[in-house]
Amino acid sequence: MKNKFSISILLAIFILNYSCGQDLKPLDQENKNTIVTDEVDYEMELVFENENIIWGIEFFDDNSILASVKSGSLFHYKNGIKTEINGLPEIYFRGQGGLLDIAIHPDFKENNLLYFSYASEENKGKGGNTTIARAKLIDNSLTDLEVLYKGSPETKKGQHFGGRLEFDNDNFLYFSIGDRGNRNVNPQDLTVDGGKIYRIKDDGTIPVDNPFYNSPNAKRAIYSYGHRNPQGMFKHPETGEIWTNEHGPRGGDEINIIQKGKNYGWPKITYGINYSGTTITKDKSLPNMEQPLYYWLPSIAPSSFEYISSEIYPNWKGSLLAGALVFKYIERIGIKNNKVISRSKIAEDLGRPRDVKQGPDGYIYVSIENKGVYKIIPSKKKIKVSKLNNHSIGKELYEDFCVRCHMTDGKGVKGAYPPLANADYLLNKRIESIKAVKYGLSGPIVVNGVNYNLNMENMGLDSQEIADVMNYILNSWGNKSEKSVTEKEVDEV
Repeated sequence: MKNKFSISILLAIFILNYSCGQDLKPLDQENKNTIVTDEVDYEMELVFENENIIWGIEFFDDNSILASVKSGSLFHYKNGIKTEINGLPEIYFRGQGGLLDIAIHPDFKENNLLYFSYASEENKGKGGNTTIARAKLIDNSLTDLEVLYKGSPETKKGQHFGGRLEFDNDNFLYFSIGDRGNRNVNPQDLTVDGGKIYRIKDDGTIPVDNPFYNSPNAKRAIYSYGHRNPQGMFKHPETGEIWTNEHGPRGGDEINIIQKGKNYGWPKITYGINYSGTTITKDKSLPNMEQPLYYWLPSIAPSSFEYISSEIYPNWKGSLLAGALVFKYIERIGIKNNKVISRSKIAEDLGRPRDVKQGPDGYIYVSIENKGVYKIIPSKKKIKVSKLNNHSIGKELYEDFCVRCHMTDGKGVKGAYPPLANADYLLNKRIESIKAVKYGLSGPIVVNGVNYNLNMENMGLDSQEIADVMNYILNSWGNKSEKSVTEKEVDEV
């Protein structure tokens, strides 16, 4: 029986200084983020319970769920009925290792192929490493099991197995193997496994156009290297690119877009330090090593990664989702032009999120360690601002560039970000307000008798976009302007 409980949670959006239109880049010292909060209502519905660690979830076309349990079990959940899948290989259960991710072949209807990653050992007592296999799933049993790739060398260390799986548009299979606790060797050495993203064909053979296919002694399946422990991976639905998030050291969690043959630097470069507080390297950049698209500070310990393409969630489409193990929430990451523009929390304190996926029905599902799988359901309660006017384009621009400073209700934050609702400056200084959006505004300003010291950068909007966002602001939260801002007026300012 499904349990449903409603929660109202604070979406914490991390702002790094007083600019609404700037790039969001972490500082080099922890605890320097300014946190702005906004309350949003939604529901977390328990789809099914499981007291173990569900490491990966996948969906069939009928929206039923396949779930891998780290300790070595695979279950199918459909219409409230839980069915165990038989035929798994022996699992090496040690530390972070076990049964890891699962992926359904894009042509599953025709071939019944299921792919999975797991830790295995060849020689008892010698340790293990990440393994990729496939089998046919027929009548709740795995048959014709084939090992497609086995990481080497084996080690008794229990950390950094990686293990995420993702198919691209050409049915190539990408997977990760973490550095396996040997960071000084594995990530930068192409002759050994670990600290890499790999690409193979769906039958396990290696594409001849892999970047190191013809490199002497190199592992030919390697697609990129210099990684620590990528545990989140998705295929971007618009570009087809493979995106990962990387469980880094303290202060070194990263978002990366995977490119052929590139070196992502670990451990030669990193924005993180050891968990003990000691230095890993003084270098944050070096020639021929890639910079992350984003890095978290403080670390969130990312466990999963998903792109939201669904229309079900107001204003969430185009965002990313990452599980934050250390803080026990799902993080929604606002992205514009491949830059992080906002961060917010979902399901705080529900537990450690291990996987997050958008289902065929468009809803988002989250596996929470030792609890089960939950479905995120938007609240039926509508945010008032959505009904205030019909300036839909301006509203979208406001939410992308301004909401994290001035809030959904336009009230801002007293002493930090000025209000836009019933603001004397906005209503009496029309031209100055347009200039602020067009060129930015730096320095002291007085709004409704309160002093503010702003550092608002140019947002990079064109004249029509500025007109749209201004008209939205001038007709929201009790504001009323009988004269619309036009593109020509912005051009002339």
